[in-house]
Amino acid sequence: MIADRAHWRRWEAEYIRREAADIDRNLRLYEALYQHARQMGAYPPIDPLEDVSRKTRLVRCFMFRDLLEKMAREFDARSIAYMVIGGQAVLLYGEPRLTADVDVTVGVAPEGLPVVLEAVRALGWQVLVEDAEAFVRRTMVLPCRDEASGIRIDVIFAQSAYEQEALRRVRRVPFGATEVCFASPEDVIIHKVIAGRPRDIEDCRRIWLKNPHLDEGYIRGWLQQFEAALGEPFLSRFAQVRQIDGGETQ
Repeated sequence: MIADRAHWRRWEAEYIRREAADIDRNLRLYEALYQHARQMGAYPPIDPLEDVSRKTRLVRCFMFRDLLEKMAREFDARSIAYMVIGGQAVLLYGEPRLTADVDVTVGVAPEGLPVVLEAVRALGWQVLVEDAEAFVRRTMVLPCRDEASGIRIDVIFAQSAYEQEALRRVRRVPFGATEVCFASPEDVIIHKVIAGRPRDIEDCRRIWLKNPHLDEGYIRGWLQQFEAALGEPFLSRFAQVRQIDGGETQ
């Protein structure tokens, strides 16, 4: 997981500030997100632009799907264990929402950075920090950007017992001619409860509602350990996930 979160957040805020607004790029990303959600079955397979002239449509773009497929093949070829987390996993288990990046945890310690960098170069990703080794050791994150699509990819290095367990629980989801490893829905909830933003709690609530047979004991067990270690009210946040109109979900 991310280590020095304050340093990571400062860097990310500065990165966002440096990126000039680009409506053409944003439209391409929005269309890609919409198409990606439809392909994953998280959005009605009805095209609202079906009756609109082809000339006025946005170019159909499957950037995220292509990126995930290529990443899966490259990581598998190098025997790098991984799991997709964050907004892309929400598309799989919850409801569609805009997300402009990909978060992926790899089963590699910081000392294994050279192996990950080889995969990153093969995939055509640009590393967004000058001293990758120092940044990874401090934050456990390697921020990248796909040169072809402009999509941000945050590669998170796994070192904790929890992350190793989560990597053993991944779900392999068919993507084209390959399979992509996604974190289990329980582990997506754990990650997002720890992140704790209102959007994360809402994502968790929707995942909880759409997946009625989740292992609540597994979720509570790890959140209890994190709460004891970090002193944050993770179990209370999880209680919010299960609340609807003041009561608990069934």
